[in-house]
Amino acid sequence: MRSCGHDAIQIVDPDGNEWLFPKGWLMRTWAKASLGVVAVVAVAVVVLAGTSAYFVFRNLEKRQGSEREAVQSIDAVKARFGSRTPLVELADPRRADIRINRPLDASQSRVDTIHIINWKSDTRELSRAEMPLWLMRFSSVNVLSTLGLAPERFRLTVSDIERYGPGIVVDYGSAGTSRMLVWVD
Repeated sequence: MRSCGHDAIQIVDPDGNEWLFPKGWLMRTWAKASLGVVAVVAVAVVVLAGTSAYFVFRNLEKRQGSEREAVQSIDAVKARFGSRTPLVELADPRRADIRINRPLDASQSRVDTIHIINWKSDTRELSRAEMPLWLMRFSSVNVLSTLGLAPERFRLTVSDIERYGPGIVVDYGSAGTSRMLVWVD
């Protein structure tokens, strides 16, 4: 590559062919390619966010409900899974005492849906939601855990949930203030 005057750069390829390019052309090409890649990634993120929002809001049900009603719904789900320990135990959330009970052997049953029941006393709102488990692969918890950036005791990946199989992921509640149950099947 050599400069040919002020207006062009000459490049000779391995076959001996000479190519003249206007100065700044190579830089503009790399800049355009970089901007194109950034634009494609941005569009992909927007599409993924839109898809996620669609699935969540389409399968979200909110209504007024009592704590008794929430407890009955939660107990009905818990009865389906027996006395199996939840995947995540929140011993003391204020002190970040969280235990993840990863199974040694993978479950033989596939899981593909995550379900949530949530009740809050301040709004007396009972919420139910469900979404495909694959959406969780793009959550910050899964990404940070997969990359090893989350602290060890908080690492929970979709692979952990799949190995656990059908069952309760989190069961947390404080009588009179809130109730939450997350399960997969």
